[in-house]
Amino acid sequence: MSNASTFAPWLEKYRAAAAGQFSDAEAPSNTDEVWRYSRINTIDLHRYSPVPAGTSTVDAMPIEGAAATVIIRDGHISSIDRTDGLGKVTISTISEHPNGDALLNSLRGDATDAIAHLHDANVGDVIVIDVPRGVHLPAPIVIDTYSNVDGGLTCPHTIVRAANGSSVNVFERRRSGDADQMVIPVVELEAAPDARIGYLVAQQLGANTNSFEHHAANVGQQANVTSGVAAFGGAYARTRADIRMIGRGANGDLLSAYFGDGDQMLDFRTFQEHDAPDTTSRLLFKGAVTGRAQSVYSGLITVSEDAPGTNAFQTNRNLKLSKDAWAYSVPNLEIEQNDVACSHASTVGEIDEDQRFYLESRGVPTTAAEQLLVSGFFAEVIEMFPIDAVKIELQEDIDAALAADRAAQDAELVSGGVK
Repeated sequence: MSNASTFAPWLEKYRAAAAGQFSDAEAPSNTDEVWRYSRINTIDLHRYSPVPAGTSTVDAMPIEGAAATVIIRDGHISSIDRTDGLGKVTISTISEHPNGDALLNSLRGDATDAIAHLHDANVGDVIVIDVPRGVHLPAPIVIDTYSNVDGGLTCPHTIVRAANGSSVNVFERRRSGDADQMVIPVVELEAAPDARIGYLVAQQLGANTNSFEHHAANVGQQANVTSGVAAFGGAYARTRADIRMIGRGANGDLLSAYFGDGDQMLDFRTFQEHDAPDTTSRLLFKGAVTGRAQSVYSGLITVSEDAPGTNAFQTNRNLKLSKDAWAYSVPNLEIEQNDVACSHASTVGEIDEDQRFYLESRGVPTTAAEQLLVSGFFAEVIEMFPIDAVKIELQEDIDAALAADRAAQDAELVSGGVK
């Protein structure tokens, strides 16, 4: 069990300094461009406090054949189960790491708002995954996090470093119970030249959890990073992803499948930065909202004058499955180089009536037809996720959410509750 007494002295000082900065910082506002259309103005950041010890219990959901499984409860590390398949790959806490003070937030950068200061003031003992040069780890590393304390604040932090010519896949399952709580995760991915990192988080938070997640990745020469988010839970759940192509021939992919229902809001902000020649980035985000749920997507591709030969693509597709659901999508480009191939696209629409009629005309009931069309809508992005072992599970999560929503709508019709 990790607790404050086991933190390295430098980390204690870091946390204390960040606490002071949080006290002096103004909360973000939805008048700021990066927070536009968000619910940040409705959330009191001072209402949540760190949990002194991991008290919440829930069974882990391991992946068969995983190289290692890390269990984190209420922000505290419960266990790190390593298997023989882990080989030369190391998993350590940042307090144990010989370069820990230099690693922490080296990719995310210094805190620029109150939420980042709040994370830094309460960060637990960060998980650091180091993959040595030329080592290929075929089995995924799993990190299972869970929290369930009223008024609780947890700040998990994961750093994945793949050295030259190495490869690794990491899967994080981020869950919470029904308690009113806040989660502020940070993920940093660093791929050295010719390395490959596959990362996927399944965000399965409880309906009363507010979440502010930040992913930052640097992609070196001829390296590849695929970073995916499957987002289903939370009251207000925000994910910011920054991916930077910093070496010639770097390739970075950002992927997301998300389903919102009830009154929740799923909020995504992405930044694809090209700072080297002949680099490629692809973004594909697909989401569906029903009930009174809302989604926000805002993305920016930037290409510096030092990045000729850039290929950058950004696509966001949204399905609106009820009249009261709402989706907002804004892709953007900033290009300072002529030798590029860039595109962006976004759509917000309902299920295609012609496709539904086609299925119905062949005897498929309306609810089943909608299930097939929504499943097909998500299949493309789920197939691209880097962790094969959970693709079926994630598709089933979407199917179950849609089935529950359709059952609720049918019940409302029967009871005459439609307004």
